[in-house]
Amino acid sequence: MMRNLIVIIFLFFIVRIASAQIDVAEDSIKFAFPDSTFHLNEINIFGNEATKDFVIFREMTLKHDSLLTHETVEYDRNRIYSLGLFNKVEMEVELISGEKANLNVTLHERWFIYPYPIFGLRDRDWSKIYYGLGLAHINFRGRNEKVFGSFALGYDPWVALSYRNPFLEESGTHFLEGRFVYNKVRNKSVDLQQQYGDFDEQHFLFSTTVGKRFGIRHTVWVNLGYRIVEIPENVNSIIHSGTDKFLQGSIGYTYDTRDLHEYPAWGTYTAVSVTKFGVPSTTIDFTHINADYRRYIPLSSDVVLTTRAFGVMSAGGEKPVYEHVYFGYGERIRGHFREVMEGENLFGVSTELHYTLLEPKYIKAEFLPKEFSLWRFGITAAAFADAGIVWFREQRVVPTTLPSGYGTGLHFLLPYSFVLRTEVAWNEIGKSEFIFDLGASF
Repeated sequence: MMRNLIVIIFLFFIVRIASAQIDVAEDSIKFAFPDSTFHLNEINIFGNEATKDFVIFREMTLKHDSLLTHETVEYDRNRIYSLGLFNKVEMEVELISGEKANLNVTLHERWFIYPYPIFGLRDRDWSKIYYGLGLAHINFRGRNEKVFGSFALGYDPWVALSYRNPFLEESGTHFLEGRFVYNKVRNKSVDLQQQYGDFDEQHFLFSTTVGKRFGIRHTVWVNLGYRIVEIPENVNSIIHSGTDKFLQGSIGYTYDTRDLHEYPAWGTYTAVSVTKFGVPSTTIDFTHINADYRRYIPLSSDVVLTTRAFGVMSAGGEKPVYEHVYFGYGERIRGHFREVMEGENLFGVSTELHYTLLEPKYIKAEFLPKEFSLWRFGITAAAFADAGIVWFREQRVVPTTLPSGYGTGLHFLLPYSFVLRTEVAWNEIGKSEFIFDLGASF
């Protein structure tokens, strides 16, 4: 019923777009300059009434005297758009001599501070709806600082406060984050559901992160958090006591060259982190190693091949059930989309082939304030294949038995960086399923 309602709302949205005024035919640069001919003289930025210039410069690869190419100009435009601060980013190369040119960047800022309704799906499951309210400032002081406060009811309710400052100095080299989260989490373990029925866990988290960004591609960070996890006494045998209290520490590294974070068409993303749970603790003492590799390869102007490999490995002492890993919640195997698989370790691979059906277009909705009036919309066809496995440390892994699936679908690129996917998948024995999901698959 809920999925049908969402489909009806989505179709109404498409009809409303069709009747709106089209502002620009395509979301691309009209290259009026020869490729690889001119060197950059200076960058001029217009339209950023609130956002500081250094926030934009921080995302750009082009500098004074750089060689101007169609590829680098388009790449920088997508990097700026990926900040999530602008509805539209326009670039114009202004020739000033036989060898020099200026780059004029025109920005259309979004609305930065607002209350917002919260509505979503926990674990990408349409039966697990949550709803609430939040207050956000996504560009505090014009420095891309994020301040959020929110609460949600429904499935796995929460209260959260967070702050992120990516510019402790104007160079944007060091950043700081802080979070407080309380949430009530429905137990995910299938085995425990069979033993005890449904029950809720109470989670409290206080954490802070400091990090350093090297250029625009490399980032290292360190996180320290304090957690409290409470589970009903009648099932306290699955952890060391009815309440676990412990410190956890993480160190991580990311390498990111993606052009457009919401739906990349080029680049590489690699993330590796190690988290120690219990530093120290007499009850909690184990380690997670997380790795995620993604590659986006353009085969032509309309076709992109994407691949992903990811995993979680566990080491150390006994692992409490609330830190088990799963397919069937956040991570999914299409073809086994609604099947829950539980373990201590996880490995998955995925590949997609994207074909652009409709290049992203800008639609101007005159009936809305200017900060909300520019809508970006595009459509991509996709073919995909997924495989993965989860296992407990005492189990023997047999690669030939990996659950897998394949299929095809349509991906809708919507305003404010939303992606909606409609897909049909088949598993390894040919059983089909329909998938209606939010967000890019990776």
